[in-house]
Amino acid sequence: MIAYTFTFDQTTSIEFEVDVDSDTSAKDPAEPVPDWLALDRYRCADCTVPAGSRRTCPAAVSIKPAVEAFSNRLSHETVHVVVTGPRGRLEHTMASQGAVRSLLGLLMALSSCPVMRKLRPMAQHHLPFGDEAHTMFRFVGMYLIAQYLRSTRGKGPPDWELKGLLRLFAQLHQVNKHLAERIRAASEADATVNSLVFLDAFATSAEIDVEDCLVDLESHFAAYLD
Repeated sequence: MIAYTFTFDQTTSIEFEVDVDSDTSAKDPAEPVPDWLALDRYRCADCTVPAGSRRTCPAAVSIKPAVEAFSNRLSHETVHVVVTGPRGRLEHTMASQGAVRSLLGLLMALSSCPVMRKLRPMAQHHLPFGDEAHTMFRFVGMYLIAQYLRSTRGKGPPDWELKGLLRLFAQLHQVNKHLAERIRAASEADATVNSLVFLDAFATSAEIDVEDCLVDLESHFAAYLD
């Protein structure tokens, strides 16, 4: 279990508990759903959720509690965040945009969205507030482990050229873009929308910078290259 506590002032706090072994979008809500959750609205062009299998977008359902909780918060508001989990406690004071971004990333990675679920290994080893360089390191590491596992289980040759990782970043860009459109329809203010845009900005730049990032990291692996 990972717990996030957001404190905006001495009297206003928002708490979330996230089970990293759960599916944050396992079922459609029983009651009628707002338009921004409907699968057929703002649906990604290459969405592979089977037709008729559910009424709602799984990625949107996963972040619904956060969208509702932060819909009247602005991205520049200062918030004190405490994150506790199996590996200890981390706290930080920052703009709400970055704090919400961290929570959204965790919730989406635990959803049943066919694209976002590929990030579940990172959710299992969640690290709040990681910067772009560290997040890229974790993305590449996750993908290479996946290629090793696929190879050892007869799932085809490993993708050591990371072509599939570039495709994954392009897919993440599309999911984030459509989620931002959904959230704009639901939010009264901009904190959650801007946080998702922050995630999308990373996914977009990652499509271009993977090779450059690996070049930058090469010096760290001198012991393996001797």
